[in-house]
Amino acid sequence: MKPAPILLLLALTAACRTAGPTLEPGDGTVFQAVSARFAFREGRERQSGRVLWRCGGELSKFVFFTPLNQAGLELAVEGEEAVLANFSSRTYWKGDFSLLLGRLWGIGLPLAELKALLLEGRVPPRLAENGIEAWLEGEPGAAPRQVRLRRGEAELSLRLLKVEARPGRLVRVDYERRYRGADLEEVLGP
Repeated sequence: MKPAPILLLLALTAACRTAGPTLEPGDGTVFQAVSARFAFREGRERQSGRVLWRCGGELSKFVFFTPLNQAGLELAVEGEEAVLANFSSRTYWKGDFSLLLGRLWGIGLPLAELKALLLEGRVPPRLAENGIEAWLEGEPGAAPRQVRLRRGEAELSLRLLKVEARPGRLVRVDYERRYRGADLEEVLGP
């Protein structure tokens, strides 16, 4: 006799459950989202961390996370014009994307060539011309699982954790109104 009320209660609970809403993009616009871990080594200097990259059309955004998994830097790129914002110091730098990559990791690549390397698994010929060796792990013609780049003593390793298309679009942020302009070294901080 005791199992009957329990079964009745379970049946009523299951009957009253509603399905959650399904979300669909309004206009069919999508962007690529890439989550990756990076490790850079040059002599005694070492950097490592996690970066989230979103790209759609001419606009790309990179969010670099601190070891405590907080957003530390945001890099917005339109064409080849880059704006790097430091959230903690509320500063920003504006300049050329390939110049920034050259300063950070010694691989001065335009954004279009970085996209080809990371999203399509295609090594740009310009890498070899600039003395950069590249190794890709993964399926040919698709986003690689890991990318390693080396130039002299400097070595950069990017492990792609997730590559997916997401509904929506990227929007521009007006950093000039929110942050103070600074040189690149000050924005990168200690």
